[in-house]
Amino acid sequence: MTKANIPTYDALMNPLVQALKKLGGSATIEELTDKVAEIAELTDEQMEVLHNPTEGGRTEFEYRLAWSRTWLKRYGLLENSSRGIWSLTTKGNQIDKVDEREVVRSVRK
Repeated sequence: MTKANIPTYDALMNPLVQALKKLGGSATIEELTDKVAEIAELTDEQMEVLHNPTEGGRTEFEYRLAWSRTWLKRYGLLENSSRGIWSLTTKGNQIDKVDEREVVRSVRK
């Protein structure tokens, strides 16, 4: 399995929003990781690909999902109220789907 078979950070944005909604608007990183993987229908093989095998056990999926959280936070849809806890903002609660290209374009400005 290669990294190319794992969804990109922007492709994970909508599954991330859906996961937070299904988890009641707030969740730990671990809960989000599990729920997003379920929504995105990732295989065990995809979940096991390491981001940088020489530097530890973080998977490529976890790495990309972290970037999805960061982009959506900068866009104003997510917040992390305390370490490891992520939740939807008021703006995030009002949407069901994001335009990934718009998020990237807006944040880069």
